[in-house]
Amino acid sequence: MASSNEKLSALLKDLNELSTYLHKRGERSLALSQQFATNAQKDIGNREFDLNQARMLDYQHNLFHEIGNLVDKIIRQYEP
Repeated sequence: MASSNEKLSALLKDLNELSTYLHKRGERSLALSQQFATNAQKDIGNREFDLNQARMLDYQHNLFHEIGNLVDKIIRQYEP
């Protein structure tokens, strides 16, 4: 049976991996948002769709980073 310290270490490791994933996912959302915003300037026919997608993806970008920052805060609180 794992000790409390081993469980805490495993949990912190998993939280670090989650944080990394969330921040990378946020950056991917931002990159896609920028692609849609660029395309909105080029393709007049789909401009409204592209701008809506860009806004939605930018919002996702912010949410992923906000959640990632909360996970980082938990990690800092419990790291030895």
